[in-house]
Amino acid sequence: MAPESLDYVPEYLSDAVKQRLLALATESPPEAAPLEVDDYLIRHWCETFEDGNPLYLDEAYAQSCGLRSVVAPPGAVMTTFSMQFRWPWPPGDREPARHIHYDVKDLLNLPVGIITAIDVENRVPLVRGDRVNVSQRLVSISPWKKTRLGEGHFWTMDRLYRNQHGQLLVRERMTAFGYGRKSDGTAASGTAASGGGWSPAVEEVIQGRQTGYRPPEYRDRFWDDVAVGEELPKLCMPITFTRCVYLASATRDFSPQHSNREYAQQRSKTKDVFVNTPFNMGMISRFMTDWAGPRSTVRRMNLAMRANVCAGDEMIITGTVTRKHVADGEHRVDLDIMISTQDGPVTPCTATLALPCRETAD
Repeated sequence: MAPESLDYVPEYLSDAVKQRLLALATESPPEAAPLEVDDYLIRHWCETFEDGNPLYLDEAYAQSCGLRSVVAPPGAVMTTFSMQFRWPWPPGDREPARHIHYDVKDLLNLPVGIITAIDVENRVPLVRGDRVNVSQRLVSISPWKKTRLGEGHFWTMDRLYRNQHGQLLVRERMTAFGYGRKSDGTAASGTAASGGGWSPAVEEVIQGRQTGYRPPEYRDRFWDDVAVGEELPKLCMPITFTRCVYLASATRDFSPQHSNREYAQQRSKTKDVFVNTPFNMGMISRFMTDWAGPRSTVRRMNLAMRANVCAGDEMIITGTVTRKHVADGEHRVDLDIMISTQDGPVTPCTATLALPCRETAD
């Protein structure tokens, strides 16, 4: 990766900041995407855009065109098959390189940044089973500019997407404008760093800092050590509008009451969008296995949803062991569980969990 340079760097910056900006002009080492190209995400893309191109959906057709399998739509390379997962963070033993856009914003002390232009050049296709690797570099910074949005700098960035063989898939050249600095040189109110996730803005609106970015320290809970009447640790989850958007995608339940505020308020007569049944069940399952450990098995859940948990609510889950028994050769516990919000109980539940037993574990 040959070093590059910038034609212009703002003179008012400190020498240290100038050097960091100049370092961004050299193409970064490739960052591997967290997942391979798969059918599910290709089809999810196609259903969203109602794109029936057989190259994306019909393996026999793609192979008749000389490809080994179906390919990903070109627009999916930019985020769908290259974006890091926001949780847990960091994903692995190190924090992945963030989008260079955020580094430039920070170094120029410009809290608001918008994309103003993009030029995309597609090369070889991205095929099912491929894994994207992303490198990036800063191409240019403009002198101080005055626009209708405010005063600041434009900057241009290259992101280079390659497959696992090093073949160039896409060259993306993006221009952004940063603004929002106060007249005294300090940053206006912007998006604070969250300490986790790939996007500070996403973490702000999903309230990621409140729940943290790492799973609990799991330990096996043995049936022998459980006592009737034992209370499980309380689990809290802020339900934001953004989390409801996430749950719609994760559960593939796009019923509008879960992701469309106007529909929820006017048709469902709720104060906002609200979580769906799979989300409630997922949170109950997590509540139990956080306590019992990964060797436990959820055998039964019974939920009576008497009120909704809406965007803006705090989901609060509590539970107690009510019975220990043996059934079908398993050591099991029954639990009474309650989903509440800050306003009180909304969903009483009962559940059964199978736990490892010391006798059978030995």
